[in-house]
Amino acid sequence: MSRRLLRLLAVVFSLTLLMSACGGDDDGDSVESGSGSGSGSRSSEAADLGLVDDGKLTVCSDIPYAPFEFEDGGDLKGIDVDLMKAMAKELDLEADFRDTDFDGIFASLAAGNCDVIASSVSITDERKKNNEFTDGYFEINQSLLVRKGEESTLNDLAALKGKTVGVQSETTGAAYAEANAKANGYSVKEFTGADELFTALKAKQVDAVLQDFPINSYNAETTGDTVVSKVFEEDEKEEYGFVVKKGNTALVEALNAALKSLRDSGTYDEILEEYLGESATS
Repeated sequence: MSRRLLRLLAVVFSLTLLMSACGGDDDGDSVESGSGSGSGSRSSEAADLGLVDDGKLTVCSDIPYAPFEFEDGGDLKGIDVDLMKAMAKELDLEADFRDTDFDGIFASLAAGNCDVIASSVSITDERKKNNEFTDGYFEINQSLLVRKGEESTLNDLAALKGKTVGVQSETTGAAYAEANAKANGYSVKEFTGADELFTALKAKQVDAVLQDFPINSYNAETTGDTVVSKVFEEDEKEEYGFVVKKGNTALVEALNAALKSLRDSGTYDEILEEYLGESATS
């Protein structure tokens, strides 16, 4: 083989390598093209918002807790569920729900198992110490739920003397019940989930359930076996908020913006009315 031919082959080989390199750069630009538009690529968005999974808003929720989160014919529904799905859509994300018991839900968030808690969580100063909260989205009072026919006698805390009050662990309802137990002479029995709580009331393992009014009211309306005998309206209202890992203010701001958009568009009111009808309030 002549030296001239060898030089020619070397030039061709070099040109081939150069063209391949240019082709690789073009592919890289196409992957990053989303960031060039100003909306941000999926990977950069996940990094900016501190998301667990790229392209998803991973949500910890204690299911069931109707009407805020529950299953219906295999479908996940409820106020929190629909709000999270709509807010995720506003952020160009997909909502992915992970059923988590409430007594371990804050630890699960801190461990990085989810991005946000959407589970009828009341905003409290104590919880703010270790978590970030979005703007409030729903106000509630605590209430008593009793078996139908017993609402005239078990209609206040004082009337529960010698009785057993059921609560869900780690909730503000549980704290309220415990704080007033000694003065009113009743005992408190804790349960992990709301479904267990209602089952215990029906089975007469407890005499009343103390928890958030919308939850007790929904059970009374849908079962016909229970009645809300007392709403503690004399106490200051609690406010639900969505919970984010401490320090992740970017995600809080994004969720607040999405929530505001839903309020402005009327979607927020539509979601509440679907589950609460005329009793929908905010």
